[in-house]
Amino acid sequence: MKSVVELPKELSETSGLFCDADGMFSLNDSGNAPVIYRVNYQGEIVERTRLPLTNRDWEAITADDTSFYIADVGNNKGNREKVEIHKVSRLNANDITTFTLKYAGNNASSNMPYAHDFDSEAMVKYGKELLLFSKSWRTGITHIYKINEGEIEQTINPFASIEGLPGVVTGVDFDPHQGKFVITGYKSDPFGNFATFIAQISQDYTLHDIWPLERYKQVEGVCVDNKGTYWFSEEATEGRNASLSSAHVTR
Repeated sequence: MKSVVELPKELSETSGLFCDADGMFSLNDSGNAPVIYRVNYQGEIVERTRLPLTNRDWEAITADDTSFYIADVGNNKGNREKVEIHKVSRLNANDITTFTLKYAGNNASSNMPYAHDFDSEAMVKYGKELLLFSKSWRTGITHIYKINEGEIEQTINPFASIEGLPGVVTGVDFDPHQGKFVITGYKSDPFGNFATFIAQISQDYTLHDIWPLERYKQVEGVCVDNKGTYWFSEEATEGRNASLSSAHVTR
């Protein structure tokens, strides 16, 4: 592990991470202010961009050269019929396109909390593709969805799946240096115990490697900087403050 720094209390519920050339971007999850935070690699907030949106349950952030993508997709209890992704211009925070998504087969009235597959917390812009990775509580099989940016309202079906992960997926990025996706997540129980992990996935969505993150609990975001260093953010939990960590992972 290269470094661990404490995040400001303002980012106690950090729930997504995107690496940029000179820092990274994060956001808080459900019920918090609709703000994109620019954070330096020392964990300090250097800029806040407030958006004219409601943060129902923001869970992920990714970007390309022209836009941020914010995933308002949190659905642990399974009671959302539809979720949203907001595409925000990096030049004008008021220039926003919202995509409304419905999972194929999702019947919100019959879902049991924390026991269904229609939930997600991980999203990445991979080339020209915008990909959403499911948080599959019921089956443990991670489903991957491709979002059509030409369609404002759409029903999404998985085009690929990943088996063998030791818990639910909470963050994803693509590592161009190794040509693999990097994901993070955890398995938890009602007593506050977490088994947290980071993993690499091939470009054909095959599981390659898994490493435990033994001192961590609710890790929520991961990104790869331009040097190939992996960064991940941890939400505050009982007895632990929110943190930002980095690691070098090679194979």
